[in-house]
Amino acid sequence: MQEHFGINRPLATHWRKATCAEVDCPHFTFGWETLIDERTDFGKKQAGYIRHKSGRTFKEEVLQNGLTSFVFHAGQKCFREHKIPLEREPILTQGFYRAPLERARWINNFNENSYQINQRLKGG
Repeated sequence: MQEHFGINRPLATHWRKATCAEVDCPHFTFGWETLIDERTDFGKKQAGYIRHKSGRTFKEEVLQNGLTSFVFHAGQKCFREHKIPLEREPILTQGFYRAPLERARWINNFNENSYQINQRLKGG
């Protein structure tokens, strides 16, 4: 029977927040443009946040198509939340219930399962 194997790095335990500089964020390096449609309620909220609460420097221009262009200068934090992995071993799981396994046992079980699948595919 074919098993399910997993290699997991949960966000809560295996990752941490990172700065734009740490992850070589292209927005941080080169700057970026955000286009917003202020004809919608959501667009009005986005533009209001950028103008009054974001703390970022930008140039603003209303385009002919009705959108507002916000061009942000390089060297400032973008709006994304970056994460980088911690140096922790992944959680290795096997089976329907995803029970965690010790590394050597997981590798052995994975290899055995792969061998069994191969044998069935070969008709053996």
